[in-house]
This record gives sequence, C-alpha cells and structure tokens, in this order.
Amino acid sequence: MSESFQFTQVTTGIRGAEGPMFDHQGRFFVVAPGQGLVLEVQPDGKVREHANTGGIPAGLMVDQADHLWVADMKLGICRVSPDGKVERIIDTYEEQPIRGCNDLCFDPAGNLYFTAPAGSSIEKPVGEVFTRCATGQVVRLDGGFAFSNGIAVTADGRTLIVAETYVKKLWAYEILGPGRVANKRLWARLTGDHHGGPDGLDFDVDGNLLATNWGGGRIEVFDSTGAPVERITLPFAKPSNLHFGGADGCDLWITEHTNHAVWRTRWRRPGLLALAP
Repeated sequence: MSESFQFTQVTTGIRGAEGPMFDHQGRFFVVAPGQGLVLEVQPDGKVREHANTGGIPAGLMVDQADHLWVADMKLGICRVSPDGKVERIIDTYEEQPIRGCNDLCFDPAGNLYFTAPAGSSIEKPVGEVFTRCATGQVVRLDGGFAFSNGIAVTADGRTLIVAETYVKKLWAYEILGPGRVANKRLWARLTGDHHGGPDGLDFDVDGNLLATNWGGGRIEVFDSTGAPVERITLPFAKPSNLHFGGADGCDLWITEHTNHAVWRTRWRRPGLLALAP
C-alpha cells in the first residue's frame, strides 16, 4: 500500500469523462464521449465546449503545434485546431474501417500510436494497435487483444506499452523504427478479480508507469522494468485516465466513471510530457 494521498474534485457531471490533457497554453481538456464533446475545464471548475467531433471521443493527446489529437470510437483519429476546428485524419486501414479508436500517444519522433478495441471481449479478442508514422503512413502493429486500451511510450522512444483491460495485463514491445515493433512480452499485471483493469497510462520523469485500474479503485505504479512498486487507493472505483500537469508538473489529474468527475492530487515527481516535435 501507499502513503495517504489527498484528492480534490475539480468538476463533475461529465458522463464518461476521459482523456485529461493540457495544451501548451496551459488549457486543460477532457472528453465527454456520449456527447461527442471535447471540453475545456476552467481553473474554477466551470466547463465549456471546445469542439464537437460528432462521434464518440475517448482519448486526447497534444502536439507541438497545440493541436489536440482525438481517438474517437466512431470516427477514428481526428485533429482539433487550437480554435476548435475538427479534421478527420484516419478512419480506415487497407480500405476497411478501423474498429473504434480509444487512446493514443506520440513518441519523441512524432509517430502516433493508438488502440482500436471496439467489439472486443475476453471471448472475442479483436482489439488492435496501430501507428501513424510521422510520414503519414498507417501501420497495424498487432491484434488479438481483449480490449486494447491505454498506450504509452518510454522517454527514449524505444519501448511501447499497451494495456489489455479485460485480462489486466500490460504488454511491452521494442520499437525498432517507424511502424516497426518486435519482442512482444508481458510487462506487468494489475491486481484484482473485478470486471475491468488497466485503462489510462502515463510515465513520470523517473520512468515509473502509473496505470489506472478501472473497476479496482486504484492507480498502480510500476518501475521501468514492470515491477510493481505502489498501489494508490482512490475515493472512486472506476478511474479512467490520468495526466500530469501544474506549474511543476507534479499535479496528477484523474478522470473517473463512478461520479463522472475530474480529480486532482499530487505525485512525488513530474510527469513525462511525451509530446510530438
């Protein structure tokens, strides 16, 4: 178990809240999947609409041009300009619709990795992982997941971590180059026998991976080798995503599906800001 953490509820009433993300102007965003909205959460907790994808947005990532990239379960991968204009970037692979995009991340070279889990279950493991290379080429990296979900890349850009929610596993791949991975291996397991498992992932600057355990009411922390080092008990059962922010990068922002709210706590170290160049 971990030391005691203090949690502050920032705002509530965002059904299915996911994808906490800061842009370079310091604006904080989340998504409301059922409403198709990308929302800006003000410092006082008030919420305003930033963009409407017209789909089911589930994850956010920001690039160096301050565009928000959206993993949308209905539309694929979209890009939202700083003024809220929505552009669809990826919706098919080899002329077939991609099966519901859920989460995404950039590596240091600007390659975009994303998960597509729609329609998958333990009985039907059809979740997939893709990359959009910095050149624009889209490559399918792997499949067969019982709900591929959160995704993250290490600071050196050499390792990809993928969450498989329904079996509570985190998988690692060696990144060989744009669109090329190898050496898939079981990296870590999350605890519990509940329905759910790892959802959102984020690294801190020391290479520790923080993973929300949806349904388990915890954030589980693993060191750079995948060894478990800590479990943080939360005041809600269904944490979805997490993201670092704040003036020193040590604020930890968490979205959750129990109260459909956004919370904030403090972590010991700043988060790794994995932004595209």
